[in-house]
Amino acid sequence: MKITGIHAAECKLPLPKPIRLGPVEIWTRDFVVLRLETDTGLVGDALAYPRGTTLFESVKRMATLVLGTDVALRRATVDGFMQRFVNGRPSFIKAASLFDIALWDLAAKEVQQPLYTMIGGYRHTVPLMVVAGYYLDQRSIEDVCDEVRQRVDEGFGRIKIMISGTNPDFDERMVAAAKEVAGDRLCADAHWAFRNLPEAYKTCKRLEKYDLNFIEDPFGPFQGDLTGQLQAKLDTPLAYGEDLPDGQTIGRAIAQVPILRLDATTCGGISAAMGFAEQAGNSGNSVLPHVFLPVHAQLAGALRAIDAVEYIPIECGACPMFDLLDQRPQIDGGILAIDQRPGAGFSLQWDMVQRTAADRFSLSL
Repeated sequence: MKITGIHAAECKLPLPKPIRLGPVEIWTRDFVVLRLETDTGLVGDALAYPRGTTLFESVKRMATLVLGTDVALRRATVDGFMQRFVNGRPSFIKAASLFDIALWDLAAKEVQQPLYTMIGGYRHTVPLMVVAGYYLDQRSIEDVCDEVRQRVDEGFGRIKIMISGTNPDFDERMVAAAKEVAGDRLCADAHWAFRNLPEAYKTCKRLEKYDLNFIEDPFGPFQGDLTGQLQAKLDTPLAYGEDLPDGQTIGRAIAQVPILRLDATTCGGISAAMGFAEQAGNSGNSVLPHVFLPVHAQLAGALRAIDAVEYIPIECGACPMFDLLDQRPQIDGGILAIDQRPGAGFSLQWDMVQRTAADRFSLSL
């Protein structure tokens, strides 16, 4: 099966109000989407956040190297163009991830299986970690706690809230109130807010008594070693890894913290994510993939090391990813039924892609 056509677009979806996460302010949710066409008529889909990178331009540049390649040799294709761009690897790894996911999507469709059974099924359902507390700067603690209470009633086993990372008094009040509602389900996300170790320790140490499931991303990915140093001073588990692009940095995260926040759309795709998840599991770590529920659910269906998959509730409007996809998740009691359709989970609504595209391109043989 050969790649005969490549289509990509950068889509900008409006948010109901701006999201402020640590130092980051988001006014639209931007996605880069990719579709590969083949000589058999099958199509392979993928999407990811650009997150401030030149992802769309990188996909465009790589596309000519993928056109005409054999889907069965997908690892050779991805490894080959990563070698070609070796000096610019950090700029191209997210694009490589998209191509890898779309190629695996095609491979699973060719054998008419969902990805998770194709690579070795482990389970048909997976627990979800739900995210609450978006728009924190525009809401009261009581309002966030009402949302947390709703997620408890819905049966979610892990509930992650935001903290500011800039106001220790507020953050402790938020965690204390949410803990009363969520109990041992509660996790917190600092969204890279801290700048140095004393600052991070001051807040995180105050939160120790609430016995959180974990605290995520105290520092940005470029300060991963500080996360490891902070973990050595705390009993509360720390989690990070969603922005790490390669084996060296992910291996270091596995050695430093007990929870790896893996993202197949960032680390090299399905091929890489399978290896990193197995490495983390063999080291005794827990793996909690970052967003992108459809593809990460497929990985969770095959990989025991993945404890849960992250879910941003559709109704909160903070991640309108499912507006671009043709199926919404089937959730009951905080448990996701893994999509049984052939493929890797991302099945694009191409008409919606075209309506929301700020830029796009196509190539064909």
